Amino acid sequence: MSFSDTLFQTPVLALPFTHLLLCMVQLTLLGGVLMFFRPLLVGIVRALVLVVRPRPTKGELAARRQRAQAAAVGSH
Repeated sequence: MSFSDTLFQTPVLALPFTHLLLCMVQLTLLGGVLMFFRPLLVGIVRALVLVVRPRPTKGELAARRQRAQAAAVGSH
């Protein structure tokens, strides 16, 4: 029993060459489409992240900064 038979539990030559070629072409086309629309997809993901975890307001950031400064002064 060869390594590929053990790994996949199916013979490697069971897939017809045309099926393998078709899968490779489809993966290549999918990769090309994803690369073409990458800026759009990155923008959509960033927007979804902001919906789930919004940025703190300027007031919240200022309060956090003041607490950090007070903790730093208090520890000295």
